Amino acid sequence: MGIGNPLPGNVHDLVEQWIPSEEYNHERKYQSELQDYLDEALNQQSGGLGLGMGAGGGGHVVSTERGTSYGDVVVDDEVGIELKRNFSNSQKKKLRGQLEDYADNYDYVIACACGIEDMDGWRELENKFNNRNRGMMDMTNFAFIIKRRENMGIDPNRGGNDGGLFGGEGLF
Repeated sequence: MGIGNPLPGNVHDLVEQWIPSEEYNHERKYQSELQDYLDEALNQQSGGLGLGMGAGGGGHVVSTERGTSYGDVVVDDEVGIELKRNFSNSQKKKLRGQLEDYADNYDYVIACACGIEDMDGWRELENKFNNRNRGMMDMTNFAFIIKRRENMGIDPNRGGNDGGLFGGEGLF
């Protein structure tokens, strides 16, 4: 992530905050929803998400994959996002190759699992890409984010359990 460029951090935070509106049966539906979410959040003029990071302001291009070496969702040709639906062991080798390819195209790469079946495989990839001595891949920053199926469809504004002592807001 370039010094003085807040975009990768903003995109990372937005992907962390994103909650899929439902559990979809196809990866493309997650792609479309995340693209719309990022486009709205990054390009609203007021910046009124309460992010406190100046995410609004407009002008950001949020696109979906346009070829074999592009991420599922790409922001300003700087941040590549690869989505996996119900990440499993059989997807591990493919994801590894995709992330290696994306390192040639983006300074910041986010792998996002929408549901996960192979936590060990996910952690193995996370460790591989976040450890140094990766040669040219050292120029790329990687982030790994998991969207748990049980949280999909939950309205983030409904005021449910946000970590308060008894499951409410604040201490109590």
